Amino acid sequence: MSSTRLFAAAVVILASAAAATNGDAARPPGLVLPFDLEARGSQLYVADGERHQILRFDLRRKRLVVVAGTGTAGASGDGGPAVRARIGEPTEIVFDAAGTLYFSDVSQGRIRQIDRQGVITTVARIAAVAGLAVHPDGRSLAAASIEGWVYRVDLATGRLERLAGDGTEAATGDGGPATAAQLNGPHDVTYHAAGNLLIGGYRGVRRIDARTGVIDTPFPREGTKVVVGQQGTVFLVAGSPTGGTVTELDASGAVRRVIGTGRLGRQADRVAATRLGFLPSDVEPVGGALLISQTQPVAAIRRIGPGSGIVTTLLR
Repeated sequence: MSSTRLFAAAVVILASAAAATNGDAARPPGLVLPFDLEARGSQLYVADGERHQILRFDLRRKRLVVVAGTGTAGASGDGGPAVRARIGEPTEIVFDAAGTLYFSDVSQGRIRQIDRQGVITTVARIAAVAGLAVHPDGRSLAAASIEGWVYRVDLATGRLERLAGDGTEAATGDGGPATAAQLNGPHDVTYHAAGNLLIGGYRGVRRIDARTGVIDTPFPREGTKVVVGQQGTVFLVAGSPTGGTVTELDASGAVRRVIGTGRLGRQADRVAATRLGFLPSDVEPVGGALLISQTQPVAAIRRIGPGSGIVTTLLR
């Protein structure tokens, strides 16, 4: 699926919001299209594609600041402060063990990094790159292009190696080498048990065996976002302009809907998560709770309480 097709729906469902400025969470800069969340301790990082910025929200102090991007789309600023750089549509954020932040920029076709001093550089260029995952050994990234490819990016050299897909929109090749398979809108990647790579897409979640390189489809349901939680639990985020859900698959293979009705509707806080009518973009397990980013009916970050499953709003 082309990047134009994938993001056409996102443009249709944009929520209106305030201008991009730093601010206090009591009067926060409005979220517009929060694609991705990544938690590090008490800090929650947000990739907002339509603000052309990466934000950091302090979960304790309830303050929001800009980490990268001026708010104007572009691909400039390498070698300087990330807050003065132009970025396009940041789509996914990951960290390595040393604290270096990596993000994909789907509209600019780049993977960029921000070091601990706040300096931004370009690591690699991949057309329509969306999903990222740091390999367990810390030496490479897996990167999914929604045009039908998954690559390995060597972090020392920037060299690309094709892991799966041939650029054709299909879902074939199970039981054979991943490099000979075809992928349907690969949008996300994450490493799972034994270093196996999960690939989220429109016709099921594919898996590449770390030892053999063979691909299969362990989860035959849509998951444009795939998140591994505690004890091997896998969360799948799926949706369309009319609504979406988050599904949990535990280690035993049991499947249950944990968030969302599948249709746009109820937005009130203090309701059960399964009654929330929204379009989710990501889910992030944090301390037993789940944090959810949504783009419709309003752009927001919500919290699902542990045990109770009750929704509260953290940020809009």
